[in-house]
Amino acid sequence: MTTNKIVAAEVFHPEAFPFTTDNPSGVPGETKIEPSVVAAIVGHAVNRVDGVDRLGNTGGILRTVADTIRSAASARGTGVGVASGQREAIIDLDVVVVYGFRIPGVVQDIREATAKELYDQIGLVAKEVNVGIVGIEFPANTPTRGVQ
Repeated sequence: MTTNKIVAAEVFHPEAFPFTTDNPSGVPGETKIEPSVVAAIVGHAVNRVDGVDRLGNTGGILRTVADTIRSAASARGTGVGVASGQREAIIDLDVVVVYGFRIPGVVQDIREATAKELYDQIGLVAKEVNVGIVGIEFPANTPTRGVQ
């Protein structure tokens, strides 16, 4: 007579395994990345995109206040708004573009650069990258129509 006894079984359970790609050391702890850090990373990436003159509004009091306070609420004044969780982020950008660049192409480059930089630097997935074109900068050598 045979009995169906299981002698040994290996069961893989992700929570039982101490090493993951998120925490290769296995040391427990929580990491919190402030929205201002996410905004700085995004700003750095966007400012390197060809066709972007700058982030934010055209200047004035709002920019001065934002540069002085540097709180999450004022980060929007610098052109970057951030809503992030542990794994994903939604980014809102206000961008001034350089005249002569194709805006849809610049926007696509902004989205790609933002998503890549967020993932490479802090492992966040860009769920949305919303881009508002708030101004256009005319280079000094752009011919004008008789306006001095």
